[in-house]
Amino acid sequence: APLPRAWQWLDGSAFPQHGKLMAQAFHHAPLENEFPLMYQGLSHLFHGPYDEIPFTSEADGIDCEGEFGVLTGPVAKGTHASDAAALIRLVVQINDWSLRRYAPIEMKTGFGWILAKPACSVAPLAVTPDELGKSWYQHRVIATLEVKRNGKVIGMVPANEMEYGFEELIAHAARTRSLCAGSIIGSGTVSHSDYRRVGSCCISEQRAIEMIDTGAPITPFLKLGDRVSMRAYADPDELPLFGVMDQPIVAG
Repeated sequence: APLPRAWQWLDGSAFPQHGKLMAQAFHHAPLENEFPLMYQGLSHLFHGPYDEIPFTSEADGIDCEGEFGVLTGPVAKGTHASDAAALIRLVVQINDWSLRRYAPIEMKTGFGWILAKPACSVAPLAVTPDELGKSWYQHRVIATLEVKRNGKVIGMVPANEMEYGFEELIAHAARTRSLCAGSIIGSGTVSHSDYRRVGSCCISEQRAIEMIDTGAPITPFLKLGDRVSMRAYADPDELPLFGVMDQPIVAG
């Protein structure tokens, strides 16, 4: 990975359509929050883009989540969003692996995720915002994120419905504490209101749509031996913005 470890990894949930679908599928009331949603995840390891990804058991509900993130410089406590934009040093593409069996159990405790969130993977290239050109607008990545499972596309999702920009996510994270240089802030799963046309960037969202349509999920979570690949592009004929991720799931 461009950064194989970090002092801090904070992941948001800045694409509201993902939360809406999950709430509808599981008959939950929509969340009403004063602040952006965010959790603190595992930061001492980030898998490389072609690494084998080990999981203990298929019964844990193995899932991928395609998203984007930024690496910050030092952020002072109380930094305002208008000042946080200048503190974005690099932009990355992330696969936030998840274990869905544990997520609802840990959410009910009111504490953070531990079992449900193993190490993430990062695409090979970390890019400065100016290098993204037209694909960086209002402190957001404006691109399509393509996710494949065993060579079959499950999503070609435009990332143009991000509710909070990265400068706002940084300001939220630094509201009551400072952030050291090299902190990574994630966008959460890329999701889109036109999901029936563009698909999804994670299996759980696919399953949620199936639950809404039929009352039960059909698509299985990832299996040992499956391969997940991701790339982001401004135009399908151009080179991927962050390179390609292509990873097999193995027992381990």
